[in-house]
Amino acid sequence: MMTMLGVAITASAQQEVKQDGFLKKAFRDMKESAKLQRQIDRANFQAVKLETKAFYEEQKRRSNPSVRTAAERERMQRELEEANKRVEEARTKVKNVKKVTP
Repeated sequence: MMTMLGVAITASAQQEVKQDGFLKKAFRDMKESAKLQRQIDRANFQAVKLETKAFYEEQKRRSNPSVRTAAERERMQRELEEANKRVEEARTKVKNVKKVTP
């Protein structure tokens, strides 16, 4: 009977060691996970910070009157080119229609 009890105690002691191993592994995994999450959070924070700074600098540059005027001129030039292209296409259509009509 004593040997059976001794075996039972030894088995429960081994089981506790296995549980300690499990708990240690679990806490180690949680610790590593927390470290990785912190690195991810830091990287995301840095990215947002730099994106905000880039947006600010871009808006600051756009608020400069000479830059704003140049951008407006470029936009107007593109619109003028598109309008002239449409006019030429319309003239071509009119010529084609007049050729077909007897």
